[in-house]
Amino acid sequence: MSTLYIRVDLTVPQIGVSTHIAELVEQSPQLCAMQRIIELDPSGAIQGAATPKVTVGMASAPEPIVPHPDTYADFPDITSTPIDVELFDALWAEAIAKFPELA
Repeated sequence: MSTLYIRVDLTVPQIGVSTHIAELVEQSPQLCAMQRIIELDPSGAIQGAATPKVTVGMASAPEPIVPHPDTYADFPDITSTPIDVELFDALWAEAIAKFPELA
């Protein structure tokens, strides 16, 4: 099972774009397990984050199992971009500094 690092932008009609940076573990060609996730505000600042056990500052708690990024073409309002682990780790360190309960 591979670990994936991805930026997901979800366009919500009449609301705007919701951006998340996620660490996912592939479970199958269709599904991934959520490991860690960071929610960004429209300016790109961290507004929330979560692990499987702790959710802080997010609009809603993440689902433990999510669609695999390879299936996002099936969802017209979602775009995704792979990111490298170093970027994710830097953002996660920032999230822990803001929300120590994530550590």
